Amino acid sequence: MQFIKYTIIRLVLFFAVFAALYWGLGFSLFLAGVLAAVVAFCVAYLFLNRLRSASVQQVQTKVADLRNHPGSHKGSLEREDEEAEDRYQ
Repeated sequence: MQFIKYTIIRLVLFFAVFAALYWGLGFSLFLAGVLAAVVAFCVAYLFLNRLRSASVQQVQTKVADLRNHPGSHKGSLEREDEEAEDRYQ
């Protein structure tokens, strides 16, 4: 959940800065995009450190879980299908 929250905050921040630069100040599309990306990165790096750390920890935990338990990400129908294929081979 932290990863989604962090991503949404960064996207909203990017689009807010982009809109202010492009429509508010009349910057070109490319320059507004580049500057918005830089500003959003800097603001997120400086003020969203705790949320970023929590989202990184969440992703690392999920990746470690998938490595330790291969196939656990599959749904029940996919597992049943694989079991049926194994029975008839």
